[in-house]
Amino acid sequence: MFKEIKKIIELAKDTNTEVFLVGGYIRDFLLKKESLDIDLVVSKYVESFAKKLARLISGKCFLLHSDLQVYRVAVFNNQNIRYIDISLMQGKNIEQDLKKRDFTINSLAVKIENFDNIKKNIIDCCNGIKDLKTKEIKAMSKNVFIKDPLRMLRAFRFASEYNFKISKQTLLLMKKYASKISSVAGERIKNELFRIFSNKKSSQYVFIMDEIKLLESMFSVITKMKKSAKNFYYHPKGLFQHCFQTYEALENIFIKLDKFFHNSKDLLEQHLNKQFSENITRKNLLKFIALFHDCAKPETAKRIGNKMRFLGHEKLGAKKTVEIMKGLKMSNKEINFAKTIISEHMRPSSLAKAEVITKKAQTRLFRDIKENTPDLLILAMSDWHSYKNLKVCSKNILKCQEKYVAKLIFNYFDFINRKPKNKIIDGNILMKKFNLKPGKIIGELLKIINNAYEENRIKDEKSALNFVKPQLTQLKEKYKIM
Repeated sequence: MFKEIKKIIELAKDTNTEVFLVGGYIRDFLLKKESLDIDLVVSKYVESFAKKLARLISGKCFLLHSDLQVYRVAVFNNQNIRYIDISLMQGKNIEQDLKKRDFTINSLAVKIENFDNIKKNIIDCCNGIKDLKTKEIKAMSKNVFIKDPLRMLRAFRFASEYNFKISKQTLLLMKKYASKISSVAGERIKNELFRIFSNKKSSQYVFIMDEIKLLESMFSVITKMKKSAKNFYYHPKGLFQHCFQTYEALENIFIKLDKFFHNSKDLLEQHLNKQFSENITRKNLLKFIALFHDCAKPETAKRIGNKMRFLGHEKLGAKKTVEIMKGLKMSNKEINFAKTIISEHMRPSSLAKAEVITKKAQTRLFRDIKENTPDLLILAMSDWHSYKNLKVCSKNILKCQEKYVAKLIFNYFDFINRKPKNKIIDGNILMKKFNLKPGKIIGELLKIINNAYEENRIKDEKSALNFVKPQLTQLKEKYKIM
């Protein structure tokens, strides 16, 4: 970082340009937090300054915002990448520029030549230092969210990352302009939203986002959930209350992994923290899923006898969530993960109803859901927890369900880490014994045998041949073998 700063100082002198370090770097400096990226304001020649700087520090320069004349220089260092954003001064001087920024905590500047003594040379014309001390996020002006509606999400992201509060006036302003968030590109929304979800107690911010109508301005399906399900759902405020309480329960489970999953806590923690992409982990993607896992219940609600049923809501809910995720420009891996979890989220409940979960049923679950098994089970547990303050919930049944999930997750890690058994049979033996030619039928026979072997239903070659013999006729018909 200091190498780049030194080059910036030299370039400012050589080009006779006023250069200011602004915003986030100074904010983080005062909060004693590391900041890898820096923002600069230059008084003139912004394009040529950015290109010259890129050459000096062996970075890559590109235009970030044409209207505001903002350039970005990407600096590569081994596996890390840092960004230096350079913008043309807005107004006649730095004070006028600072007054056009988003929040007071970001309205701080230091002339680059004073970098070695930042604290004594901070330009603070908007009480930014005071708001940093009181830990409050305040909008700079009444039109701050009109200029860029994404700033509403940025306010919540700052609140979640720094444990700050958003001022009442700023929240009222957000409520007024919440609908404008729909004009923001999905990818920009995604980047801010998942940084908020990364907070271990993010539900408090999601709750406020919902109160000011920001959440449903981003996702119209939430409005439908609120309006459509009040008359046929257990939760007093309807279906979305259930989904939000599933989200809250999920966060509580994550915080208390040691309590619920003592025997597999470390493996589970590693699993949940695996990244799909920047800022998106299994853990915070599950939070996103929790908000939408029942989104198709309004369309599928049907009274059968004395009970309300939602037949097919899992598959339709998965489809609707996939469309939301595509709008956010999420990756195929992330979309497929959500699709699996939502479309299968009722399966653990069906299994839990059995007095004894057979090894066969357990193994089938692990094989079908694969590496997403722990995630599915934890979502199911969160789903159950969302009912625990309602009369319909039995505390004894909930305890049994918790033990069932803990056992299955432990068994899952044991299953995937277990050394594979030696093969008891191969395709050549099957072809010779049953007079078959190479083809798909051999692969299917081997799959049937291997599954039965894993479930300890067969133990050797003889029992394997006896096991598949009754299924041979049906398979021959399937593959049209005479």
